[in-house]
Amino acid sequence: MKERTFNAGDTVLVEGESGVGFFVIDTGHATVSVGGSERRKLGPGDYFGEVALLAKTDRTATVTADEELRCYGLTSWAFRPIVEENASLGWKLLQALGKMLSDRQRA
Repeated sequence: MKERTFNAGDTVLVEGESGVGFFVIDTGHATVSVGGSERRKLGPGDYFGEVALLAKTDRTATVTADEELRCYGLTSWAFRPIVEENASLGWKLLQALGKMLSDRQRA
């Protein structure tokens, strides 16, 4: 994983753009927005960017650093083998995607 640091106010991911990275937050907080509306806050231990990699689609949300944000990132070509070789990680990602879909339907 490669360490990346973003400053407060930096846009980390942009909704609608293509993406090749998956990120896990080490320190700091970020805001996830869809269509300009805030959806949730992220903090240490949270991750983002997996939807575009798993579904091979454009980014489904924008992520903005609320403060200095240190993340560890994986490219899609590094991410896929890890998920394929680790069933429990794959299952957790499926659960998270299911929850996101369910939350979107309620919004």
